[in-house]
Amino acid sequence: MRNGWKNIVLSGGILGVFVMAGCSEAGADESEEAASVEWTEEQTAATEKNIDETEERVDELENDIQELGAGEPSIPEDPLFPDVALDYHAFAEIQYLSDQDIINGYPDGRFEPGETITRSQTAKMLTSALDLEAPDDYEIQATDVSPDYHAYDELAALEYHGIMTGNDGRMMPGAGLKRSQMASLLVAAYDLSDADTIHRFTDIGEDYPNFEEINIIADQRITSEAGEAFRPNETTTRAQFSLFMARAIDDYFIKE
Repeated sequence: MRNGWKNIVLSGGILGVFVMAGCSEAGADESEEAASVEWTEEQTAATEKNIDETEERVDELENDIQELGAGEPSIPEDPLFPDVALDYHAFAEIQYLSDQDIINGYPDGRFEPGETITRSQTAKMLTSALDLEAPDDYEIQATDVSPDYHAYDELAALEYHGIMTGNDGRMMPGAGLKRSQMASLLVAAYDLSDADTIHRFTDIGEDYPNFEEINIIADQRITSEAGEAFRPNETTTRAQFSLFMARAIDDYFIKE
C-alpha cells in the first residue's frame, strides 16, 4: 500500500513539473524551474513522511486490537467434575481444557486428576487441541498399534506429523507418559522456541537425552522445576499434564 501511494505522489509531482514547464514562456529563468522542482520534491517528502506516520499509527492500533482480543480464556466457574474442587491446584487448567473439549472425564463423571495419563490419552488431547489428522491412506508404522485400537487415528496423526514416534518401532500407547516424554511432546506439538538460557536441575545434566526439550519448557515457564529435581522418569498425572498443556496453549496459565 505504501509503495502505491508513493508512486501516485511521485507521478503527480512529475506531471506537475511537465505542466508548469509547458506553460512557462520560452527562455524562462532556469532558477524558477529549479525552484519548482525543489518545491515538488519538498511536497513529495512531506507526503511520504505523513504516510510513514500513518502506517506507524495503524500498526499501533492493530497491536492494541490484538491485545484487547486476547483477554482471559474461558474457564467455567462451577466445577465440571466432582473430584476437582474449586481449591484444587489445577482447577482452572482442567476446567479450561474440558470446556475446550480437549480432555474428558471417565464414564462415572470423575476426572481422576491423580491418575497416570497414558500415551494414547495424550495423543487424543493433542490431536483434539491442534486439529491434527493423518491422510486417509496413511498406515501407522508402530508395530504395537492395530487398526482397531481405540486411539489408532490419534496415534497415527501424531506419528505422521512427527510428534510422537515411539521407540524401536513401538508406540506403547497404554504406557504412562514419562515427564521427559511430556516435555518432548509439548515442544514438538507447539513448536516451542529454543531456550535462551541453560536451566539447571538437581537430577539431570546437559547430557541427559531429553535435556534440550526439558530446558525449553523451563525457559518457557511451562515447568517450574528449574533449580530443583525434574524427575524425568516419573510418569505424568492427568492433572500435571493439564497444567503443562494449558501453559503451552495460553500464557494466562503461566504463574509469575
